[in-house]
Amino acid sequence: MFGSGRKPTGTGKATAQGHWNKGFGCIGSVGRGSPVRISMAVKIFVVAFFTCLTVCLSVTWILFKSGYFNADLPTVVVRDRQTGSSSASLRPLPRDCSIQKCFDLSRCHATRRLRVYVYPDTRFVDRRGSRVLDVASIEYLQMLDAVKASRFYEPNPEKACVFVPAVDTLNLLRTSLNNVSRALDSLKWFGNGTNHLLISMLFDVHQLTSLRAGYVMLAGAGFHPTSYRAGFDIAIPMVNPRTVKATLPSHDRLRQFTLIVSLTSAHQLAEQFPKLPITKDVLVLERCAPDSELTGGRSRFGDERKRCSASSQHSYPAVLLRGDFCILPPNPTTPVLVDAAKMACIPVVIKNSRVMPFRDGIDWTGASVEIYADQLSELPSILRAISMSKKEEMRQQVRTFFDRFFQSPGKVALAVLQTIEDRLATNAVNQHHFWNKVEPHATDGHGLQLNAPLLKVGSPHSLPLFMLHPARQTRHFTAVILSYDRFKTLVRVLKKIDPTPSLIKIIVVWNNQKNKPPPESAWPRLNTTLQVLQSRYNRLNNRFIPFKDIETDCILALDDDIEMVTPDELEFGFQVWKEFPDRLVGFPGRLHNYNTTVNRFQYTSQWGSELSMVLTGAAFHHKYYSYLYTYVMPKAIRHWVNKHMNCEDIAMNYLVAGFTGKPPIKATPKKRFRCERCSANESLWDGPGYFVERNLCLNNFTRLYGNKMPLREVEYRADPVLYLEDVPHHQQRFQQVGSL
Repeated sequence: MFGSGRKPTGTGKATAQGHWNKGFGCIGSVGRGSPVRISMAVKIFVVAFFTCLTVCLSVTWILFKSGYFNADLPTVVVRDRQTGSSSASLRPLPRDCSIQKCFDLSRCHATRRLRVYVYPDTRFVDRRGSRVLDVASIEYLQMLDAVKASRFYEPNPEKACVFVPAVDTLNLLRTSLNNVSRALDSLKWFGNGTNHLLISMLFDVHQLTSLRAGYVMLAGAGFHPTSYRAGFDIAIPMVNPRTVKATLPSHDRLRQFTLIVSLTSAHQLAEQFPKLPITKDVLVLERCAPDSELTGGRSRFGDERKRCSASSQHSYPAVLLRGDFCILPPNPTTPVLVDAAKMACIPVVIKNSRVMPFRDGIDWTGASVEIYADQLSELPSILRAISMSKKEEMRQQVRTFFDRFFQSPGKVALAVLQTIEDRLATNAVNQHHFWNKVEPHATDGHGLQLNAPLLKVGSPHSLPLFMLHPARQTRHFTAVILSYDRFKTLVRVLKKIDPTPSLIKIIVVWNNQKNKPPPESAWPRLNTTLQVLQSRYNRLNNRFIPFKDIETDCILALDDDIEMVTPDELEFGFQVWKEFPDRLVGFPGRLHNYNTTVNRFQYTSQWGSELSMVLTGAAFHHKYYSYLYTYVMPKAIRHWVNKHMNCEDIAMNYLVAGFTGKPPIKATPKKRFRCERCSANESLWDGPGYFVERNLCLNNFTRLYGNKMPLREVEYRADPVLYLEDVPHHQQRFQQVGSL
């Protein structure tokens, strides 16, 4: 069937065998001349295969770029740009934009969550039908998909607050800014760019004036402090897909270097870090050159997966695992920050050289080291002085930032929208915990130890009430007074605070189990509702139980001997709390300090301008913190308070500061809170061991908080507007605000 049709010669068996060997000798023959035929056949086949593959891929790419495969997409014919056009939508990006000036807040007021509309994927063509923009990159499509799958997505543009165009602006250095402007101006709801969001990781700030996009909000990775419109633009990280997806070694490497410097080429060292001393514990990396002896001439310059030092070649970014700190180049468009965060290498930032990503929410002070340029000569010694526990804490934090916000283009996009939502929130919202909580990882498999957060706040109580909705009764507060047997003093306190206008209820927690509370006839007649609760145990922690009888969001914790606070001072303190419902707002201020001689924290009650605590013997707090104190705070702290009958106020200050990252607020200048009528044996803090135990509290609680001191120092005090002003006394709203 496959022969020439001639009758074969010789025996049929021999003929058949000969045809088999001749036709398929490359497979079945092992004759002397067959290796040459095998090699030539393979070469011809391989060349032909790859030639066809190259042609097919080239044709496919041309058709892809021309939009052949997107023929079913909606097509928009862009407008021709007219020189000197006065259209508002064609103006360059204004330098003075703010949320109030360049954003239409009326589109967002009817909802508590941010509603985001994503334009459908579109082919932008000119009048001749030629595409004016390339198809969207994979990374940008991942961002759009993440938004569509999130809680922010709104399919109806009429209900949307923010609009995200299907115009890929991730790399504005490779895109015609004129064509981008034309495409944006052709969108149906674009108008003058108001409420539209552009996301870009590569752009030249000096060329942004060529981007005529009106009032668009820009989320970018290339911001310098001089080009960043604070409160309007959003700084994002420069994500390198090659390094983000890089696999890590299966074992941890010893962090043998104090500092790693990663550059494009070695000559940049003198340009960017001229005073940096290169010591044995400082590793300088650069891109490997093709002719490098370290690579044998096989490495391509610019290979993202390799870096070379003076003596060896390294896998990148895995080499960053070997350093405690990684200094960031002044150029903010380099991906060194994300690479370092992936490897839990603590970033070192030169002050005023860049805008750190998501700085509205992320507290970079706990995850980076910031220095001035003239401190470069001292940098290695500065870094060596940081303790191991502090470095471990910072590594945990920076790796958490990578996992939650930097790990993929989609996570970056969602973090951008979260930032916008935080900025638009009208009620008092504290998102510090959302942005800065440490994820509960035991280990990530690469020697990067990430501990669980000390406050495991989970569903359904993942956010405080004041984060979810405004306070239910912001016009009133409840006073909770802890008392034992100082009934006469307690009565004087009740009468003193009763005239406070916003006080709606007083709850007395009777902590004496031996003697029951006095009969109802013995209690004073008040204008405010009074309720007495008998406790089962004599514990200071009882003052922070979130009793169901407390119907207000605001609680005034008060001792039964605080007679010196006036109703005006309490009323003013409540008004301050309404402005800062996530803080402790109180009257007596205290300070902690660190004694370097004994390497321990110390408690001080000396009067000064600084404070880091307010005593809860007279302080306002949100009821949610009572819940956290009673049910979420580490039990060891409550047990310590029960055992020593001391430091419940310090514990509450630790709790609130650790949850918010913010210091307390002192209201009014009053500082003296000693009970003059109380005998020495009536007061818990008159004993000789009182302040010794306070010092023990600080150090013990800090240890329970993972050796992290949550308290924040502040020099701030809230006073009434006309306090000490030369105006008639009767014109002051709060007339009974004392000096000390």
